[in-house]
Amino acid sequence: MADRIAYRQPQVGNQGFARTVKTLGGVIAIVAADEATGNTVQLMKVPKGFVVTGVYLALTDIDTNGTPTVSVSLGDAGNDSRFVAASTIGQAGGSTTTLAAAGLYYEFTVETSIALKFQTGSATAADGTATCYLTGFMK
Repeated sequence: MADRIAYRQPQVGNQGFARTVKTLGGVIAIVAADEATGNTVQLMKVPKGFVVTGVYLALTDIDTNGTPTVSVSLGDAGNDSRFVAASTIGQAGGSTTTLAAAGLYYEFTVETSIALKFQTGSATAADGTATCYLTGFMK
């Protein structure tokens, strides 16, 4: 399984008052070589004590085949679909804000990488971008 670390955003610590809303993430380049079944791209790290309350995930059209097959999930090493499960938003370009039940109020007990996993690879892979934000607060 290929694993590419692609995040660059500054990492948020315990600044501010308890339960001050924090947003982590950004725009990450996705390359065609990433888009094979089972591959992951690490999009960001979340700090210990971060509690998730929302998600935003958008992909450009990364499967240009007439019959696209790509599906992606967003999660961590413990559950690769913790936040978004088997979404087809990359088939024509789209976004989702639907947070999987496993991710709502999930508290990270250690600093953790968040990864986009290709559950099903692209039929015809194309370079694109992933825009991913997790919102939440520090406990």
